[in-house]
Amino acid sequence: MSVKKTYVLDTNVLLHDADSIYKFEDNTVALPVEVLSELDRKKTAPGQVGANARRVNRELRALFENRELSEVLEGGADHPSALVAALEHGGTLKVVINEYLVKHHFTSEDFERLHATLLNIDEPDHRIIASCLYLRGTCQCPVILVTKDACMALKAKALGLEVQDYRNDRVESDEVEDDYASVQLSMPARKEFAQEGRLRLDSLTNGDLYMNEYVILTTPDGWKEPARFVGENTFVALPLYREYSSAEPGARKGLQLPKGMRVVPKNFEQWVFLDALLNPDIKLVTCFGRAGTGKTFLSIAAALTQVLSDHTLYKKLYISRPVVQVGKDLGFLPGDKDEKLAPYIQPYFDNLEVLFSPRNGREDDHANYDGNMKKQHKKSPAERAKVFGGAHVVGGPSSRKPYQWLMDSGFVDIEAMTYIRGRSISRSFFIVDEAQNMTPHEAKTVITRMAEGSKLVLIGDLDQVDTPYLDSRSNGLIHTHERMKGHAISAHVRLIQGVRSELSELASHCM
Repeated sequence: MSVKKTYVLDTNVLLHDADSIYKFEDNTVALPVEVLSELDRKKTAPGQVGANARRVNRELRALFENRELSEVLEGGADHPSALVAALEHGGTLKVVINEYLVKHHFTSEDFERLHATLLNIDEPDHRIIASCLYLRGTCQCPVILVTKDACMALKAKALGLEVQDYRNDRVESDEVEDDYASVQLSMPARKEFAQEGRLRLDSLTNGDLYMNEYVILTTPDGWKEPARFVGENTFVALPLYREYSSAEPGARKGLQLPKGMRVVPKNFEQWVFLDALLNPDIKLVTCFGRAGTGKTFLSIAAALTQVLSDHTLYKKLYISRPVVQVGKDLGFLPGDKDEKLAPYIQPYFDNLEVLFSPRNGREDDHANYDGNMKKQHKKSPAERAKVFGGAHVVGGPSSRKPYQWLMDSGFVDIEAMTYIRGRSISRSFFIVDEAQNMTPHEAKTVITRMAEGSKLVLIGDLDQVDTPYLDSRSNGLIHTHERMKGHAISAHVRLIQGVRSELSELASHCM
């Protein structure tokens, strides 16, 4: 029989996951009364923090509402020590008052050490640690402080307390760093796949594959080709890659953007990503990739190819990202919504400028236009204005950007994550960049906004989490992948090889 434990929750755990009090099975969840004060201060905070604080307040009130005081009070009305309520799964919630702090009486060596070490005992974090020491001295079970605050965790450990991070939201996945699964074929199977573009194997020898998982098919002679697993031991070829590798005259070489450049992926991973982005049956794409692997560039290119098509499924491209700053805060920014968002969305304008800028004399090396550096006919200013919708050209009278026509015509819209709640977004291609900075709840909010005919792409780098209390295993991007994988309308891609520059790739590995 397992020993029941008492878990003392720090405020940041409740603000991170409003349902956390229900996720400790049949153990006791203790909330020092100081946590209630911190929740009260946070209930008017903007965004998800304030929403979670208000939700926890409602949950706690519901647990104690309409019950007699004698039913919930521990220690008696004249000398209360805690409020107690039963939780689901047989657990217990306690709102704890630290009797030692009430009396200002440090009778134990632990409390004398606490007072001497932390000095200012009135700080909320220090009072929560004191409550852990009080519970450890008064209850007959192990007491564990659960916090996402690293400094608080170290202070508590220095005082001899057992401390844990909040683990319920962590995803332990082997796919984060692994390369794509390899499936070896016999020569007859390779011939069948080459002819039919589809192959069913009698059995798989490399473990279970999930629906829409991308793999690399290989043969002993060194041949390899990316493919998508569609269930029942069946693999299908990637149509655009097949066309690219075909020697037939007129075969397409990547994506040609209307009024823009041609985009040709530089490696197998990018072909896989492009296949997922262009497949109309896949409604959700998640992508892990380091800086410089082409996540944002390919996402925007694939989206605009479809949005600008005459036979498009999508009427608009939305681009969004969590508003999280790196470095010092610049303070409040002036202007309307678009002007306030401008510093955060500049990377997308940079990509649009590459995709739609006129080229003078040679191809853009970043785009790998056709894999060749061919000399281009130099267009006159009038010709450029015609092709690029009246865009700015060197020496021209206009200061318009070459992609401005996309904004003016309503094909591209930059959406603030703050205002997405309550919306229903239909027939749109929606890209969320830097998705590793979303909480699991924020990711769920975005996904549930997608109406019929829409496609959602979540891209990010799990090594660049900038949000407090999130890490590479607890953010919304990896949660979405883990919860949604294996469904027929979702797919996942990993971009490992950097293509931005030799310098960028070196920094990604060495710094």
